[in-house]
Amino acid sequence: MKFRLNPLACSLGAVLTLTLAGCGGGGGGEATPDSTTPVTTTPEVTNPNPTTPPPPPAPVTVTLTGAVMGNQAIRNAVVCMDINANAACDPDEPASARTGADGAYSLTYDTAKVTPAQVAAASLIAPMVPGAATDPTTTIDAAEPGVALTARAYVLRQVPGKSGQINPLTTLVAKGIADGMTEAAARSNAAVQLNMPEAEIDNYQNEPPTNDARVEDSTRWAARALMGALEQGVVLRVGDQTAAIEAGTGDLAQLRYTDADNYFVRTFERVAKAAGALGVQNIDARSGRTNGSATPSATLYNFAYLGPTGWIRCDGPWNGTIGTPSRSTYCGAQESVGFNVSTSIAGRTMTSVVTEMQADPATNVINNGVSVTSLVTALGNAVFPAGSSINARNNLTLSQAVTINSLNTDGRPQSEAQTLEQLIAAKPASAVVLPSPNGSLTLGLGSGDFKNLRVAFTGTTNATSGTVQFYECALDSTLNVASNCAAKETGTYSIATVNGARVMRFAGHAPTVMNHDRVYAEVQNAPTVASGNWVYQARENKPETKYAFSVQKRLNATAWAAMAAQLGIGGKK
Repeated sequence: MKFRLNPLACSLGAVLTLTLAGCGGGGGGEATPDSTTPVTTTPEVTNPNPTTPPPPPAPVTVTLTGAVMGNQAIRNAVVCMDINANAACDPDEPASARTGADGAYSLTYDTAKVTPAQVAAASLIAPMVPGAATDPTTTIDAAEPGVALTARAYVLRQVPGKSGQINPLTTLVAKGIADGMTEAAARSNAAVQLNMPEAEIDNYQNEPPTNDARVEDSTRWAARALMGALEQGVVLRVGDQTAAIEAGTGDLAQLRYTDADNYFVRTFERVAKAAGALGVQNIDARSGRTNGSATPSATLYNFAYLGPTGWIRCDGPWNGTIGTPSRSTYCGAQESVGFNVSTSIAGRTMTSVVTEMQADPATNVINNGVSVTSLVTALGNAVFPAGSSINARNNLTLSQAVTINSLNTDGRPQSEAQTLEQLIAAKPASAVVLPSPNGSLTLGLGSGDFKNLRVAFTGTTNATSGTVQFYECALDSTLNVASNCAAKETGTYSIATVNGARVMRFAGHAPTVMNHDRVYAEVQNAPTVASGNWVYQARENKPETKYAFSVQKRLNATAWAAMAAQLGIGGKK
């Protein structure tokens, strides 16, 4: 609630407690005379010693209460009224004691020292303090009681003139207000931006605690993403989700370059929209040349996602939101929330930046795993112009979408199987002759980067579940040839219908090094994806945090335009 102070009242709401010296326990202000109410006049009392000044009036204080929350309750936080708006708790500003295990705070101010205008304009803030977990000044989240909440100081805040819960979402709304939005507009836009109920901005603690073993699409996970952005020094922004948007080329998401006649480019572009519609649409724009000819669209977009409407070939627009952080529903199926951490590369040679990016294959998007010799030669001594930057896109995938990586190569022969039942019948364990991989199905990488996990069917098999035998084989340096296979664990399969398509999953094998699990899925009655009925090897994101979180270092539009011009290649479809 907003701070309000009535100097004649003896009590306010539940959040603000007003203490007045001299207020009685029963009566409340003056009675208004009428025809039935007697009026008693009290004789005036004069000061018996006029040379002695009367005692000063008792101070009038207001107490504000609430709790500081991150993932869960935050301990050791000091909450203060940031009157001078410097994002720090100064000695002369009203402040609470450090929060306890429940994150609760209580802050009292004197109305003779803090004016109503100051109260209305000031935010309550809670600085997050890094340090050793044993230091009593280090802020600790109850979700991880043994470590500091953050490695870098930042501030959580409420909107001006309010108390109650202070959390990352109220911090985002407060930023929207600081940037010129009304509170109502900041709240409604933030709710759309992160796809959450507006009421949960003030309290998402009724949701189940987050579990790093399984990332889920929830407000609490969105709050964790916000804390990650704040820790990295990212400036939050509430986007106007109904604003008009101009079309534009976005960051370089991927480049594979051999020469001007053989390359592949992927950028994310925004689709223009008029004011009024919510959010924004994006296009995964792909282009390239193969042996001097434009690469066909079917080759550029040879992957599919299993979304709410079934299988989708990802060659059209997908929905997102604007702001920092922002949401994305890639290919209508994969939900994520993310933000950019920008680093200027203006004035640096393109060669030095590419060489630096090669050092981290986990984040690199330029010739990742491919020779850069021809690329570096073509770049020469060219320098990135002003405005060039690397945008490190930090993304948290919130859903475990089923995807086909290559519609051209990942399908099983139709003569072998067009249904999962036919696939089971075609690959019995009794037909596997070790150490050959023949007769078994690949499940991708196994326990190491040069190990291949494989499977064949045993025992009970039916339309929903059955038993399997797992194998592990050695892979050559190209990762294409498997040999020296040996039987490993036994396990199970299960078949479930996901968004109208049947998907086969496997359980019981040792952990793999991939960020996804391999599954098999039916593609039937989906002519925009594949002609006829097929069984495809597919992928499903692993749900653990360590796999759901990713970083890609992308050149911004300015940097990419300069590099494309230097290479003599285009960036459009």
